[in-house]
Amino acid sequence: MELIIILILSLIIASVTCMVLRNNMKTAKIATTACDYIPQDGFKLTAKDDVFLYRTTDRRKIEKNTPPSNGS
Repeated sequence: MELIIILILSLIIASVTCMVLRNNMKTAKIATTACDYIPQDGFKLTAKDDVFLYRTTDRRKIEKNTPPSNGS
Protein backbone atom coordinates (compact mmCIF):
# COMPACT_ATOMS: atom_id res chain seq x y z
CA MET A 1 0.00 0.00 0.00
CA GLU A 2 2.84 2.39 0.82
CA LEU A 3 4.46 1.68 -2.53
CA ILE A 4 1.29 2.65 -4.40
CA ILE A 5 1.04 5.94 -2.47
CA ILE A 6 4.69 6.74 -3.20
CA LEU A 7 4.20 6.00 -6.92
CA ILE A 8 1.07 8.16 -7.13
CA LEU A 9 2.74 11.08 -5.32
CA SER A 10 5.78 10.80 -7.59
CA LEU A 11 3.55 10.82 -10.65
CA ILE A 12 1.70 13.92 -9.43
CA ILE A 13 4.94 15.79 -8.66
CA ALA A 14 6.42 14.86 -12.04
CA SER A 15 3.24 15.91 -13.87
CA VAL A 16 3.11 19.29 -12.14
CA THR A 17 6.80 19.88 -12.88
CA CYS A 18 6.34 19.03 -16.57
CA MET A 19 3.30 21.32 -16.86
CA VAL A 20 5.16 24.24 -15.30
CA LEU A 21 8.12 23.76 -17.64
CA ARG A 22 5.84 23.43 -20.66
CA ASN A 23 3.95 26.62 -19.83
CA ASN A 24 7.23 28.53 -19.51
CA MET A 25 8.25 27.51 -23.04
CA LYS A 26 5.28 29.18 -24.74
CA THR A 27 7.07 32.53 -25.08
CA ALA A 28 8.65 31.62 -28.42
CA LYS A 29 7.04 32.71 -31.66
CA ILE A 30 7.54 31.55 -35.23
CA ALA A 31 9.75 33.83 -37.32
CA THR A 32 8.93 34.04 -41.02
CA THR A 33 12.20 35.63 -42.15
CA ALA A 34 15.85 35.51 -41.12
CA CYS A 35 15.85 39.28 -40.49
CA ASP A 36 14.57 38.64 -36.99
CA TYR A 37 17.85 36.92 -36.10
CA ILE A 38 20.23 39.58 -37.47
CA PRO A 39 21.16 42.44 -35.10
CA GLN A 40 20.12 45.99 -36.01
CA ASP A 41 23.74 47.17 -36.49
CA GLY A 42 24.44 44.39 -39.01
CA PHE A 43 26.27 41.11 -39.19
CA LYS A 44 30.04 41.13 -38.66
CA LEU A 45 32.35 38.16 -39.10
CA THR A 46 35.21 38.03 -36.64
CA ALA A 47 36.99 34.97 -38.08
CA LYS A 48 37.31 33.46 -41.52
CA ASP A 49 38.21 29.80 -41.27
CA ASP A 50 37.22 26.77 -43.31
CA VAL A 51 36.93 23.62 -41.25
CA PHE A 52 36.70 20.37 -43.19
CA LEU A 53 35.40 17.48 -41.14
CA TYR A 54 35.24 14.87 -43.86
CA ARG A 55 37.03 14.29 -47.15
CA THR A 56 35.06 12.87 -50.02
CA THR A 57 36.50 12.72 -53.51
CA ASP A 58 34.38 11.91 -56.54
CA ARG A 59 36.21 11.23 -59.76
CA ARG A 60 34.76 10.86 -63.23
CA LYS A 61 36.14 11.24 -66.70
CA ILE A 62 35.11 14.37 -68.55
CA GLU A 63 34.55 13.41 -72.14
CA LYS A 64 35.38 15.90 -74.85
CA ASN A 65 32.68 16.60 -77.39
CA THR A 66 34.26 16.58 -80.83
CA PRO A 67 32.33 18.11 -83.73
CA PRO A 68 31.16 15.52 -86.29
CA SER A 69 33.11 15.48 -89.54
CA ASN A 70 31.17 15.89 -92.79
CA GLY A 71 33.84 14.21 -94.87
CA SER A 72 34.34 17.25 -97.09
